[in-house]
Amino acid sequence: MDWNNAPWLEGGLRITRSALDDVERDAVAGYLADQEACGYLAGPASDGLLCDRAVPIENLAKALHERDPKTFFRSPRTFFAFKERTLEAAIKEGLSAGAPVKILYHSHIDVGAYLSGTDQAVLSGGVPPQVEGGPASLGAGPAWPLVFLVTSVRRGVSEPHCDDHKLYVWKRGEFEQSTFEVV
Repeated sequence: MDWNNAPWLEGGLRITRSALDDVERDAVAGYLADQEACGYLAGPASDGLLCDRAVPIENLAKALHERDPKTFFRSPRTFFAFKERTLEAAIKEGLSAGAPVKILYHSHIDVGAYLSGTDQAVLSGGVPPQVEGGPASLGAGPAWPLVFLVTSVRRGVSEPHCDDHKLYVWKRGEFEQSTFEVV
């Protein structure tokens, strides 16, 4: 896959209700486990703007934080990490199967659906903050030709629930919010 053959990079995607339901279930499960959820959405190559399948990826933030709390100072409630090889294998397999990976998603716990400074720095290959509240800088751009979905999950009256989703694309050296439609 290359950056010139990925129409989803322009935004305006359509996500099936069932795929978004899967993202929301993963986000709520992450909330209950006190960690952000993460994964990807894929869809048919014949319809470059449709995503009809969500696949969770294990968030490694807890293990990283426990192993090295100085470097990985954020808790899994505010940080996500995954084995990049897992995503890269899914991207390669999706292309071969005619169902490319189009979106990388993650959740935010008890805050809005936005790309934080840390999210933006990490996803663009930049420099994340070295301490809580420290400066972050953007990099040259994402390593993969994907767009990014953030789902907000908050404590409800009895159960956590997802209250917002926002989609972001990389354009002109920065992340811009894009529209998407649930179908």
